[in-house]
Amino acid sequence: MSEDDSQHLSRRLLLVELSKQLERTRAEWIATPLQSGPMQRFDSSIAAITSQLHSIPTADSNKQSKRWLKLQQKLSAGIAWLTLVDLLRNSLSKRDLQYTASPLGRLSETSISRCNRLLSRDEWKRVKQWWFGYLDSLPHEDLEVGLDVTALEKAQHRLLKLRRRLLKHNLDKDWNKLEQTVAQLRSLLESERLSENHTITACREIERSTTAWRRANANAENLKTLANSPELDERTDLIEYLFELRAIEKLRGHKHREVVRDLLLTLS
Repeated sequence: MSEDDSQHLSRRLLLVELSKQLERTRAEWIATPLQSGPMQRFDSSIAAITSQLHSIPTADSNKQSKRWLKLQQKLSAGIAWLTLVDLLRNSLSKRDLQYTASPLGRLSETSISRCNRLLSRDEWKRVKQWWFGYLDSLPHEDLEVGLDVTALEKAQHRLLKLRRRLLKHNLDKDWNKLEQTVAQLRSLLESERLSENHTITACREIERSTTAWRRANANAENLKTLANSPELDERTDLIEYLFELRAIEKLRGHKHREVVRDLLLTLS
């Protein structure tokens, strides 16, 4: 479903479509475990759902958003290791991949097992119970209540306040808040089916670049952990190459961060 298509659906129908995307990516994961693609798409669908929930100003919507964010956080470590596995498959020789298999399995086992458990049939059944119960409570058509100016002003204020902290202190904890803060502002603007404008476009680009930064940053940290694993002590050449990959990922993350900085300065 494209961003343009989503503009013509009621919030309820859009959330139903996003829920179907979750179901499809979960089925992909069950069919092909240890692949990062399905889990990354699952993560993106959760982000899209929480973004839409920001534009529904009710206590229950806020509760549902927190539930999805909690699930997303629990899955994040497993997704990070799976993403690194894909990077190594594309970067290492078969021989070096064999050397990294043992430490990778040991380091990622807990996180990936958590993904398996959280997306298992019993756990997913519980998620569907609270989520589809909420969807059933939503009206089929959006009510014509107009733009919630107070909510929009608060979202703009939060973003500008966060921007000041980011540009002054450059702390990872603030960067990690940015994706959701920007998504909230964008979803409030889009909820009125406004024509495409600079703020909406910039917010989308900030979200994409922040996600890319987050994944590059996670790759860099996990590459350091892998390179320092005792199983690789005798392979100094491999260790050096892993640190080279880490430097590349850190540079990639830095470039995405700079893109975000430039975009933030265009928002008012």
